[in-house]
Amino acid sequence: MLIGTVISRISSIGRTLGSLRRVHRGGGPKRIRLARVGHPRGLVLTSSQAVVEVETRSGEVVRVSPELPVPFLYAWAYRLARRLGVPFVASLEPEDISFELGVPVRPWP
Repeated sequence: MLIGTVISRISSIGRTLGSLRRVHRGGGPKRIRLARVGHPRGLVLTSSQAVVEVETRSGEVVRVSPELPVPFLYAWAYRLARRLGVPFVASLEPEDISFELGVPVRPWP
């Protein structure tokens, strides 16, 4: 089980690096949009899957799906609050969180 997790994380890092190369080849980021954040996963090493869409200067949209670490206590407090039905936390869906921001224009290396 541990070996499968390690292999999964390594392949995830490889996919993320490939996506970032596509952003670099497209002239750099023009606009970044956080499309989705997943629920925390894992018992001890907690993380959450995020989906970030990067629009490059050439107009291509690249989707990057990094696995982001979540602090252990935050993840367990979130799970406990959802299980107990705490009003604000129980109604909050992380998949509904999204925002977009432009990147200032500067020469891209």
